[in-house]
Amino acid sequence: MLRVLKVTLAMLVGVVLNLAAVLLLLEATWRIEMMENEPLRGAAILGTLIAGVVLLLGGVYLYTRLAVLLFGRETRAAV
Repeated sequence: MLRVLKVTLAMLVGVVLNLAAVLLLLEATWRIEMMENEPLRGAAILGTLIAGVVLLLGGVYLYTRLAVLLFGRETRAAV
């Protein structure tokens, strides 16, 4: 029962992290599309690309780290 709860929690955290990153990038894209200044718009597109990579890779890293913490085997220290 506890394992099912851990699996559900890990799955929900991963989905929420990635969904939040995608929604944030979508909002940024909509705001960038409304910009009229071309050089500023180009810089904003580059910033969005960098932020997208950081947010999505960060979400995958955190989700993987959570899975390792929840399902990794504990090793006992040699005494």
